[in-house]
Order: sequence, then structure tokens, then C-alpha cells
Amino acid sequence: MKICIVAGGRIPCRFYGGTERVVYWLVKELAGMGLEVTLVAPKGSSHAQAHRVITFRKTGNEINRCPPDIQSLIPADIDLVHIHFAYKEKLSIPALKTVHGYPFHYTGRKVYARPEEFDGQTSFVSDAHRRVCGLPENPFIHNGLDPDEYLFQREKNDYLLFLGKVDWNVKGLPLAMKIAQETKTRLVIAGDFLDPHFFQNQLKPRLSPLVSYAGPVDGQKKAGLLARAKALIFPTLWPEPFGLVAIEAMISGTPVLGTRNGALPEIIEHGRTGFLAARPSETIDQLGRIEELDPEACRSHVLKRFTSRIMARNYLELYKRIIALHGSH
Repeated sequence: MKICIVAGGRIPCRFYGGTERVVYWLVKELAGMGLEVTLVAPKGSSHAQAHRVITFRKTGNEINRCPPDIQSLIPADIDLVHIHFAYKEKLSIPALKTVHGYPFHYTGRKVYARPEEFDGQTSFVSDAHRRVCGLPENPFIHNGLDPDEYLFQREKNDYLLFLGKVDWNVKGLPLAMKIAQETKTRLVIAGDFLDPHFFQNQLKPRLSPLVSYAGPVDGQKKAGLLARAKALIFPTLWPEPFGLVAIEAMISGTPVLGTRNGALPEIIEHGRTGFLAARPSETIDQLGRIEELDPEACRSHVLKRFTSRIMARNYLELYKRIIALHGSH
């Protein structure tokens, strides 16, 4: 089978780049399963396992609103194209369009996702995600990660970790800082910014011996922070489409203190791999129970449900169904 994977961001990514990591792992796993994979991605992209890489120049910062001309980039011999952003045009060949967020309308905590902005070729990354977008009948496939890129550590250091887009308030950093201060628990913040002035103007004045910033971490530094933390604090305020950072923590043996928003109840096993809270006061109480959770159980949970190999196998089954359905028309 010949598959064309179309990415909206540079592959491989630098620093966090959750969607780009998922795409990178998917190409790697599909190629390892014997598929011929063409990667189409922005200039500067590469992938050792791809059969070929075709690059394009992005015309704007928002790929969902300024997509490339997909039709002109797809090789003629492709069996199916799998696009990893919200592409509104209907494709004549077998196609899957996986949406990784809420691409068109959201303001603060309110998501404006209209079913008419997607179509029958669209898939989502969780059951909660497709329901928020108003398409509960469309398929969803959970994201997966490559366990080999992470460290496992049973013994933990005495800090909470916040990892993600630091200045994106829907991810809950102000709430994480408030919980750390109220419980006098050390908090390490890691990640990059949407606003390049955020660190100097807003974050730096709030740092203290209790709250530190580790920078836009990647690779071994990120893996080490995840493995040593006594918990990942993830008080997301919006309907989280998936929450890759949660499985990154759990594969490292680190439980997650999350909310009940979006997909987190699908990903975190409450009372076994983390705790889910409806209010900050619940998270404060749950913080005192973190040592009840077994790091081995956290890792086992991801190995059974959220690896890149499992994700690739699920996508392959969906590809086969799409190609067969296309051939019957």
C-alpha cells in the first residue's frame, strides 16, 4: 500500500510540537509495517523512514486557513492520502483528514466547532473531540507515542511539572501556579511560547524559589524532567482534543493531575494512573495521594493503549476501509 502523509508543520519538530511528533511516529511505524510512505510537509522537513519527502512553502502561519495546493503535491501512484490538518476541499482519491484541534473558531475556553466545517473524510483524535465538533459518527483514533523516546524512573523528585505552550491559558498554567503556591510544592514549568514577549513581561516576574522555568525543552532534557517529576500537573480548562503530554508523562512512570475536560477521562485512569478533578480544591487534595499511584501501572497503561504502533495499526485498518469504500462507488 502506498500512503501519502501530509503534515502542516515541519517534520521532525523542534521543541514541543505535539501534532508533528505524532505524524513523525506514524510515518515511522507505517514504513516499518511495510507500507511505502510519502511525506508531504513544509520546507526543511525530512524523515529517514519515508520513501520520499516532498516539501512545500507555507503561505501563512495558520495552515488550516492557508493550506497548500494538496492536489498538485500528491504523487499519482498513491493509494490514499492522509492529511493532518483541517482541509476543506473534497479529494477525489481515497482520503482521510485528521483534525488535531479546533482549527476554525475558538475564543478563550469557548470552542466554536461547526459540523459543516468538516466532512465525511474527517477523523478526530478522541471520542470527546469528535463530539465537541458535532460529528459523533465520524471515526476517531487516539494518538500514540514511541516509548523508546522516553525514560522510565520509579524514584521521583519532589516537584510538579507543567509542560506545554506556556502562555496558552487554556492549558491552565495560572491554575497550576496557584496550586503550587497554596500547597508550597515546587513547580517546574517547561515549554515554549506563542508570544515571544511572554517570558520577559509576564512569566519572569512570577518566578521564585518555588516556581522555576526550564525553557523550551526537547529530547533527553524533556524526557528527564518527565521521568523525575512526582506528577505532571495538567489543569486544562478547555475540551482537550487529546492531551499528548499526559501519555508522555505516564510512559515515564509519572502520574497526571488533570481535569475532567475533553479527552482526559479517556486517557487517564482515575485513581490508577492519575487523578481527575472538577475543581482546584480537588487537585490540592489529590496531590497528597500521588504516592498511592504505581509508576509501573502508569507505564503499562500507555504500553497497552497509546503507543505509536497501536495508533498506526488502527489507522491502517481505517485506510483499508476507506479504500474499499471508495472502490465500491
